[in-house]
Amino acid sequence: MRAYQRRFLSNLTNLIMRHGDSASAAHRPSGEGVSRTISIVLLFSLGAIFESTRLLSLRDAEIWGHLQVGDWILKNKCWPQFGLFSQATNLPWRDFNWGYDAVAAVAYQLLGLRALPALLMGFRVALAGITFLLAGGRRGNVWSAVALSAVAQYALFGIGPDAAFASAVLFGTELLLLLESRRSGNYRLLFALPLLFLLWANLDLGFVYGMGLYALFFAALAVEKTAHITNWNWVERPATEIQLRTAALAGCACLVASAVTPYAYHGYAAFFAYESSAVNRYLPGYTAMSFHQPQDYVLLLLVMAAFFWLGVRRSRDVFLLGVLIGCVALAFHAQRENWLATLAAVAVIGESILQRGKNMVVEGGLHWSMRTLATAGITITLILLAFALRVPRERGVLMEKIAESFPVRACDFIRHQQLAAPLFNSYEWGGFLTWYLPEYPVAIDGQRGLFPEEEELDYFKVMNAEVPYQSYPPMNLARTLLLNKQNVMGEALRGLPGFQVMYEDHISIVLLQKENQ
Repeated sequence: MRAYQRRFLSNLTNLIMRHGDSASAAHRPSGEGVSRTISIVLLFSLGAIFESTRLLSLRDAEIWGHLQVGDWILKNKCWPQFGLFSQATNLPWRDFNWGYDAVAAVAYQLLGLRALPALLMGFRVALAGITFLLAGGRRGNVWSAVALSAVAQYALFGIGPDAAFASAVLFGTELLLLLESRRSGNYRLLFALPLLFLLWANLDLGFVYGMGLYALFFAALAVEKTAHITNWNWVERPATEIQLRTAALAGCACLVASAVTPYAYHGYAAFFAYESSAVNRYLPGYTAMSFHQPQDYVLLLLVMAAFFWLGVRRSRDVFLLGVLIGCVALAFHAQRENWLATLAAVAVIGESILQRGKNMVVEGGLHWSMRTLATAGITITLILLAFALRVPRERGVLMEKIAESFPVRACDFIRHQQLAAPLFNSYEWGGFLTWYLPEYPVAIDGQRGLFPEEEELDYFKVMNAEVPYQSYPPMNLARTLLLNKQNVMGEALRGLPGFQVMYEDHISIVLLQKENQ
């Protein structure tokens, strides 16, 4: 009996000692834990740090219009109803990006021109987070999630700090909530979406893609419900189900929330009008990928990998198949929608990896929380240091950087010489001119929905020398012309009688046209 007691006490002591040793080892940062932390810090911070050194945000053509219109909104405390800063002030116009314009203007008031790199740095961190979560990083697939997120960030490297980036982040957030809801059966996640759409609809028209995603989600639920009733074996059903009535109620709430804007439901009509406009064939972002840059090939490989994983799994998941096929079709139709295919491919690959490794679990407890906080703290510190040390504070230095892509010196010349109005300008510089040269209303800019489609088509036909310039009134009646030297029209007008070159530099040319030409 005493021998039994001694053996019992000895075994208990050994068990406690082993438990203590294992607990201490769990709290000691292992080599793999440190490497994971370093990789995640680099994943979240490198894109932002790169922006702080290269300042690519200052080359974006759309952000300038956001700044100027947003400043007008803040000063007048109302929403635009007519054309602003253009020669078409009598034409009605709705600013469906008014929320983003206001946010950009507030950031500009706080940080000056440094607000542009700050916005893009923030967007890149948000994109890293969304793609990391879509790839399954929070569910234990850390290394594959880091790799997928890095590839996604590279594929979307060309997006500037405009409203489209906000749509990409919010679309990824919605997709993440829908996938988690399907996986866990937690219908409460669906009722977070109306708040998301309330924000999204006031930032960018891309919210229509989000409504399309939810419609696909609901259709997939309906197909799966029908398959359960009729015993269709070709449909893959999730382990848990969400009631159609619940999903329909959440969808109606999303639809109502998307109409809570200054322009109500008109955003839907404007979205489809812009997407089907005949002008799109002249706009670079609305054309298909040209495969002239590495990011196009990376996106193609990412999409192919997503389809490959679905094939390996022999997946019959209606929702994943629909999301991937629909997003890829939209992205390959218009390059500006590449973010749709990127996010869909990352989500599909992440879900496929999860299905093949169901034994993976999320690390939990205080150890995981402390590591997460430490990782977040290091990442935020690195980004803030990069912004403080690398982004110039002097406005003059930033303007010199802007002058590499926009006609800063030409505008200074026009303003200093007080050249005669009206002004005729290149389309791609319209937004910048509204911000930097507001005293000269522009003849045309990128404000979709302001100018009649026929007038926009006439502009591109004139600039491509398809029709005589005299047939286009804004150009024929202009006294001062500010043109991009990359366009043949500037060189063509140089030699015509009645036009005098007043200024030119490496990117722009300013001509003065005599009256009654």
